[in-house]
Amino acid sequence: MKTAWICLIGLILATPAFANEGHQLLLSQSKAERATTLAGILQTSGKACATVSRSFLQGTDENQAAYWNAECSGGETYVIQIPPSNKTRVLECKIMAMIGVECFTRFEN
Repeated sequence: MKTAWICLIGLILATPAFANEGHQLLLSQSKAERATTLAGILQTSGKACATVSRSFLQGTDENQAAYWNAECSGGETYVIQIPPSNKTRVLECKIMAMIGVECFTRFEN
């Protein structure tokens, strides 16, 4: 029993080093809460997005960064990269299309 507790405590302490807390937060939110959070990220990055009308989890990469797509009420579309460090990056979907990556389409594994 003592060994089980030690292992459990070790797992709990080790988890934050590998967790993507920003991504986990988005996953835990309702659709409306997620829209508000994504709109906030876009606004903070300087994008004019009053409300997010659609969101989509495009996938994750080998570094555990999550890629969320957001469509704003004005029709603008963005991809938001959320790495485990939570230093988000925002790029317009039309730029992603130029390099052959379509938004609102799941990554192929």
